[in-house]
Amino acid sequence: MSTELEELRAESRALVTFGVARYEDSVVFSAVRRYLVDVGQIPTGAWGTLPGISDKLRRDWATALENRVSEAVTIRDEMTRISDGILQIAANYDATDLRVATSFDLANQDLRPFLAAADGYANEIRVRPGGVGVLPQQRYPKLADGPPAVVIPPDNERLSAIRQERLPHVRHGEEPLRIGFTNGVMTIAGGPTVHYENGEKDRLDQFVQEHRDTLLQLEALLIELGTGRRLPLNDLIVHAWRSSPSIIRNRADLVHSAANTYQELRTAMDGELSRLNLYWEGSAAKAFTQHVQSVSSYLSQLEIQARWLAEEGKKAASSLEGLRNAYATTGYERIGSLITALTEYHERISKPFHSCGNLEQALIDAAAAFTDHLLSSERRYTEELTLLLQIDEQERRERPDIGTRGHDAIPFPKVETGAEAWYDDGGWRPSPHRPAV
Repeated sequence: MSTELEELRAESRALVTFGVARYEDSVVFSAVRRYLVDVGQIPTGAWGTLPGISDKLRRDWATALENRVSEAVTIRDEMTRISDGILQIAANYDATDLRVATSFDLANQDLRPFLAAADGYANEIRVRPGGVGVLPQQRYPKLADGPPAVVIPPDNERLSAIRQERLPHVRHGEEPLRIGFTNGVMTIAGGPTVHYENGEKDRLDQFVQEHRDTLLQLEALLIELGTGRRLPLNDLIVHAWRSSPSIIRNRADLVHSAANTYQELRTAMDGELSRLNLYWEGSAAKAFTQHVQSVSSYLSQLEIQARWLAEEGKKAASSLEGLRNAYATTGYERIGSLITALTEYHERISKPFHSCGNLEQALIDAAAAFTDHLLSSERRYTEELTLLLQIDEQERRERPDIGTRGHDAIPFPKVETGAEAWYDDGGWRPSPHRPAV
């Protein structure tokens, strides 16, 4: 049976109200920790495979995320300590068992699904006089299968999207080889095939889908040339194509919900502290006020840290989008010249076969001519590719700086001498001017 707050004295009621709110905060911050771990785990493939870029962004993001998770654990533990202490003081003051209901009226819609699975989540909490805080209790008495899973409401589209992500994927296949002639021109179909699936459906993805066959044929010729130059699709474009800026941006933006929660709970705590001070005075009460004010400042720092991470992640997504757009723009501008050059080669190497009855012999006879054609026109191919190859040097002006040490995990403020005086029951005195209710 829960304790009715109306049965307690007004000053005790103020302590219990503040203590229960901090207990609820500790559970919420446990949910924030799990939320950051879940939402912040950007899939490795979403960063793409850009040499010297993708791995660094992935590592820096993971390090910064780990710091934000560590901060959530720190503030969770501090709120647990405050709730244990202040509720114990209330129980000792009234010399009564406390059994108080919780409410968890969190406003943030993204965090709410994670509350039921957070450490300490319960419908009520209990404290006994002479104890050491909130009594341990079975969290899920009615669930034989253990703690509940996080259930994301279907109407939360942004959060639901992290459960439906599909990363860009290159699939290799093999089709029967078919060689024929059309109007005296040899046509080749089949053989090894490459499919580019689950793309971003942006201009780069559109370019790859429209011109992949042309680029793959071109690369085959360049390999045959033995130029040693990087290939436009497999050495450059595909590394950016594999990235998924939309996934990165969505997950990074969702980190703002952690920052919003820090702000929401800090604002509530500041107001509740002001009300508590109407009922209590004395050395312990003053020490407690100073301590809670330092906790409030710490929450402001955590909010800033979380917002920084969210914005840096969105900046990284924009950087990758800039590179993708650069590839697409140059590709569309130059693909016409490459198609013309490739068509001319096909026409040249097909002429020796036209009057040859033995197709295998024709291929052998054409090998020397094929090599001669390619070698004589090598300069033409490389000139057409020059601009495309230079695009991998593209960098956005707003380059992300996720790896900066300026945003390492912030430790909780060091406790100064006398700051723990609020634990002393004797240092709490009811204010003679306290409100009746």
